[in-house]
Order: sequence, then C-alpha cells, then structure tokens
Amino acid sequence: MEFKEKLQLLRTNMKLSQEELANRLDISRQSITKWENGQSFPDIQNLIQLSEIFKVSIDRLVKENDICTISLFCEQKYPMQDIRIFLVRAKNNTYITGENEIMPSQPGSHDFRYEDGDYLYMDTYLGGQKFIGGERVWIRNHAVWAMNYYGESLDENFDIIFLKEALSHVSVSMPFRGPELYQKGDYMYQCQVQGDFECFSGEERIYCRQKKVYACMFHGGTIL
Repeated sequence: MEFKEKLQLLRTNMKLSQEELANRLDISRQSITKWENGQSFPDIQNLIQLSEIFKVSIDRLVKENDICTISLFCEQKYPMQDIRIFLVRAKNNTYITGENEIMPSQPGSHDFRYEDGDYLYMDTYLGGQKFIGGERVWIRNHAVWAMNYYGESLDENFDIIFLKEALSHVSVSMPFRGPELYQKGDYMYQCQVQGDFECFSGEERIYCRQKKVYACMFHGGTIL
C-alpha cells in the first residue's frame, strides 16, 4: 500500500476531513488532496506531524509493504508506547516483588497475573535451577505481545535477590528483562537485545567476580 492510500485510510479512520487535517498541520486543504492523489509528498516536518497525529511511526507511513501496513493500523489501535509502559508496571508488580501470584495453571508452574484497566499481563514459568516460561499481554482480551524465555543458574554464587534487583530496573525504552548493565558489589548484570519491541531476541547474564553464574535467553514481539 502506498503512502497516499495509507494517509486516506488513517484520516478517515480518525473521522477527520481533509480540511480538519489541514488545519492541524497549518497547511491548505489542497495540499492534503494532492498527497492523497499522489501528486505530491509531504516534507519531513509534515511527516513528523502526521506521525504524531496518527500515533504511528514515520517508517510505517512511508514504507510500501503489506507488513508495515498491517503494523501501522495495529499500532494506531494499540499504541506501542502504552503497551511498553504497562509492561514495565506489570513486571514490577509480579515476579520481581513476589506480588500477584495466582494458583498454578499447570502442574508445578508459577503463575503471576496483573491487570490495569483494559490491560492484562500474565507470566508463567516452570522449573528452578533450570527454568522456562513466558510473558503475555492482552488488551481487552486481544493478545498483543508475548515473550518466551529459558535460563539456568550456573554456579552456587548465583543470587536470586540480585537478579530481581536488576530486573526491577527494567525501562520503557527496553521493557524486556533488565537494563543493559547493572552492578552491585561483586555482581554484574548484563542484557543484550537484538531487534525492537515488535520482534526481538536477547540474552541476560550475571557475573560474580567476573565468573558467569547465570544466563537466560529470550525472544518475542508483538502479536497484533
């Protein structure tokens, strides 16, 4: 789908007339008409404003492929930033703090559930020294994001309290596990991620006096 078609669909989906959109951009209605007819193309400043109005990235506005078009409308319906913010809040109110643990959904599983308005987060894992699990986010009962993980403690010096402390520093900009780097005393936590929020993979590690004592691999993304 071309930019001109995306613009028209986004505008009509927000129930904006060409004149109303033009007023928001402080340009003429004729400019909007030309964009939607493919006779001209907005400059970078107007693209930035369109991105803010429709709450989608510039990349999705201008790229001409079906995947970006699907993601564009999903992102408009479920803003990625809102999901990121909720995810950080949910993580800090479940496994990290030990709050909101619920009855096991599977034999031997550990389950956490956190809700806030239309948003629901669940984290389920199995195991101990070696563990496997997954985190999920729903909005109004629609699955929007998921992550699977597998890890193990590698040495008796592994400290679960330090791991949870590191995970408590999860950020909206990197809402997967913990921060890129966190250190305290003899311990150092590292987290490396490839990709972005919509499709990623990564690994977190803990070192005690430079010896690796813990490792966990994870991957996931949006499922809109």
